[in-house]
Parts: sequence; structure tokens; C-alpha cells
Amino acid sequence: MAHPSSPAAAGHSTASDDPAEQRGYYSVSEVAALLGVSRVSIWRWISAGRLPVSRLGHRTVRIRREDVDRIVRPFRGHRAQTAVLLGDSVSALALQPRSKDHLVMFYDAEPFLIDSVVEFIAPALKSGDRVALVATPRHRAGVEERLLTAGVDVQTARHQGRYVIKDASRTLSRFMVAGSPDPARFEDVVRQLTADMGRGREVRIFGEMVALLVAQGNAHAALRLESLWNQVQPKYPFSLLCAYPMREFRGNSLTPLLTDACSVHSSVIPTETYSALPEHDDRLREVAALQQKAASLEIEVAERRKVEEQLQRALADERAARDEAEAALRLRDEFLSIASHELRTPITVVGAQAQLMLRRLERTGEFDTERAVQALRSVGSQADKLARLVGQLLDVSRIDSGKLQLEATRTDLAQLVQHTVSATRSLTDEHRISVATPNSLEGRVDPLRLEQVLTNLLDNAIKYSPNGGAVEVVLRQPTATLIELSIRDHGMGVAPEKRHHIFERFYQAHEEPGNRGMGLGLFVSRQIVELHGGHITAEFPEDGGTRFVVRLPLLAPSIRQSAAAD
Repeated sequence: MAHPSSPAAAGHSTASDDPAEQRGYYSVSEVAALLGVSRVSIWRWISAGRLPVSRLGHRTVRIRREDVDRIVRPFRGHRAQTAVLLGDSVSALALQPRSKDHLVMFYDAEPFLIDSVVEFIAPALKSGDRVALVATPRHRAGVEERLLTAGVDVQTARHQGRYVIKDASRTLSRFMVAGSPDPARFEDVVRQLTADMGRGREVRIFGEMVALLVAQGNAHAALRLESLWNQVQPKYPFSLLCAYPMREFRGNSLTPLLTDACSVHSSVIPTETYSALPEHDDRLREVAALQQKAASLEIEVAERRKVEEQLQRALADERAARDEAEAALRLRDEFLSIASHELRTPITVVGAQAQLMLRRLERTGEFDTERAVQALRSVGSQADKLARLVGQLLDVSRIDSGKLQLEATRTDLAQLVQHTVSATRSLTDEHRISVATPNSLEGRVDPLRLEQVLTNLLDNAIKYSPNGGAVEVVLRQPTATLIELSIRDHGMGVAPEKRHHIFERFYQAHEEPGNRGMGLGLFVSRQIVELHGGHITAEFPEDGGTRFVVRLPLLAPSIRQSAAAD
């Protein structure tokens, strides 16, 4: 405030011991002290073009005494308005009050906060309006000290009920429910706050409850509270100033919070670093610097996000590789268990038959030809089974190493199919195996490998038709360059959820004890068919059973070698 004896307050020039008056100009600090406002307010007034200055440097100016006198003269006798004139946009609001304003300010240093709050509420207190200060104890003390310095009679205003102070933390606790502001309770607080100060005059409220919520890490509740202030404003005549310390917005993750906080307010007051810049060009340079920093930060964030994405992919790949390795280990352990059982069975049968024949011979001294023939047939059957199992294991090893080879020659496929079916018929009396082939159908295939495929498919048809029934084998030539071989049974079929796994290594669609194998037959068969340049598929007719279809080119390469398996 201007002192009554100052030239500015008196509105005329007199001789004085004041060096500033003697030299005819003031510094920013001198004008601020003369008028009882902050230096920041003087700089804002200068930057708005309302106070002429002579610039001596970036932050050094001279303000002519007559310019200060000219500004003060129209308000002679109204000291409260003198301070208002030198304010920023907050003080401009005090000059032309609007009851629906919802302002937000950001600050780095607490003195800037105190100055801004005083500039917001002091004009209202001096003009007889009403003020509510909802702040922390430290900030309340700082504001009241500055109000006294600015010439505000705080005690009288409080006694008249025009100045109400509330503790921000306690007020906040009155309407917070489960970490979020309750709308009904909040409106009760606002209603009581405005009612305590009477009606008929504007109410200005400074509140830092939102700052407390952000400091507690509850940004969502802070934004919700800002929205509730906006919702109750139409019912109650008040203008509101909120404040956030900029330290709560450091870091990339809090940038959206700053944007959202600005969007719910009618006006935004930047920090003192920007507000105190004296010239428009200085502000433009500051904006340009901030834009450059923002662009650099965006690049840094993008690079960091890229690194994080790469790390996530690497972790996902590592997890996938670990899961795959664990699955392979489980598959290996299961295979070893099955293989040991499957290999042990024929060996046990062969050993048992040999011991049985030897004991009878030792006990009776006679050789029973009929029993010996039966035992030898059993030994032969188990030896064949053992040979097939060992052969499958060897084939898998060759596939893994890329050494499974075809030796294709011109072969009568009709004769090969007839011979294989005839050999299979001798193994079962419960199944009727029919075969339909042309009289002759020559093609270039590996006859031993194709017989292996057909034998495996016939064995499966018999194994998975435990109640007997028909098995149909058809060989045909649908086109001039294509051979089609199909094997159809009417057995138990394959469950729908297992069908897409049946050609996988070690997979067994049927886990019944009597039907178990090593799960290699279809896997090896597919590899052989694909080496021929063909493909094998499984069909599942609606009336049950399974139909395997092998399609091969009529002329396969004479020699072809598999690639190493993955």
C-alpha cells in the first residue's frame, strides 16, 4: 500500500529525503514496497503494458515517478484499489469480480503462492466481500501475515464473519468416503461454508484440498473434487482459486494429470518462472524453450517406450522358450515312460515263451511240436512288434537329424496295397478288410516306406476298432498325376478336441491301457508322405470311425532327403 505521505498517495510532487523521489524514478522493488504489493505483481503489470518502464537490462528497469503518480491518482482515497491495479490475472478478477470463476495456479515456491492468494482475497476483504481460506496451517499463517502487511484488518473481517478460515485436511475428511469425495457430503460442506458468511455478497474461496489429495497419490479423487466444485457453483455465488505445487507433476506419468487439472478450470495461472517474465518476447522464448523440451521429452519417452516394448518382447520370448522347453521335457519324460513299457512288453513275451518251452522240455524230456509252433508264432509276432517300435525310434532320430531318405523306384502300387492288406488280414479274425484297387497302377515311390505308412494306418484301424467290423482300403488315381490311398474304419474315432493333435510327435488320442503305443506312427507316416511331395489328412465321418487319406504325386523324386526337424 502507498504510504499516506508518499507522493503517489498524495498525488503531487514534494521535496523529500527519499532518494527515489529525488532522482525521479523507482526500481521494481521500490514500487512494490511503496504500494504494498509483491515484486511479481509489478512485473506482471509491466508485462501487460500498463506501467511504462525504461529497460536497462533483462531484469533491470526504471519506473518514472510521474507514471506511478499517474496510475495512483484516479484512485486517490481508495487504497485497496491501488494494490488491485498492479495484480496479475487474479487481481484483474478482483477488479471485475465474477462469481462463477474457477481458477487454478501452479507454483514452485511458496512465497509465490502466498502472494497470489493474497492478491486474490485481499481486494474482496477490503471491499466488504467475503472470503473463505481452506488451507494448511503453514499457508494460513503466511497468508494472514501478508494480509496484515497489505493493510487488511483481518481481525475485524473475522469478527464480522466475512473471513472464515478452515483446515484443509479436516475439511477434506468431512466428505471423503472410501478414498473419493462424496457429492452429497461435499455440497453440505459448501452450503455451510457459504451460509456461515451470510448472503448478498460475493464469496471468494481459496482451497488446497486438491493439492493434499495429489500429494497423497490420489489424483483421481483430486480431479473428481474439481468437478464437484464446478457442479455446485451454479447454486452458490462464489469464485474459487485452487493451487498445485509443480513438484507433484514431475515425471512423464503425471503429464495427463496436469492436462486434466487445467481442463476443469476457467483460467490457468502459470508458475512464477513464466509469470514474472517482463516482456512478451521473453515469454515467447520461454514457450519455445518449453516446446523444445517437450519435443525432446517426447523423443525420450518414445525411445524408452520402445526399449520397454523390446524388453517385454524379450521377456515374452524367454517365457515362451521356457514353456516350450518345459513342455518338451514333460513330453520326453512321458515318451520315455511309454517307450520303456512298449519295448519291455514284447521282450517279456519272448522271454516268457522261451522259458516256458525250456521248462516243459526239461520236465518231460519230450518236444511238443504243436505247443512249440504256437510259442514260436508268439515270439515271431512280438519280435515283429519290437522291430517296428525300434524302427519308429530310428526314423524319429533320422527325421530330427534330417537324414530320413527316400529311394523311389517304379512300383506297382496296386500290388503293394494288395500284399500289405493280405499280411494284415492274417493278424485278425474279427475284422473284415476289403480292398479296391485297379488291376495295375504304376508310380514312382519308395515301396518300403509307403508299405510302412499303409501298415501303420491298417494297424491303427484294427487297434481302434476293438469290436471288429469293416476296414475299407481304396487305391485310385483321381487325376493323371495324382494317387489317392484311403483307409476307413468304423471304430471309436477321435474326440473333436484331439483331432488337430493326432499327427504330432508322441501324441496319443486314446489313452486306454490296451490301445497305448508310443505316439509315433502317424508322425512318422506324415513325414514319409510329405517327403514324397504329398500330404495326409484325417476325416471323421458322421457315422463314426476315421478315414485317413494319403495323396501322392504319381512320380516322386528318385532320391529325397528330409530336412532337420525343428
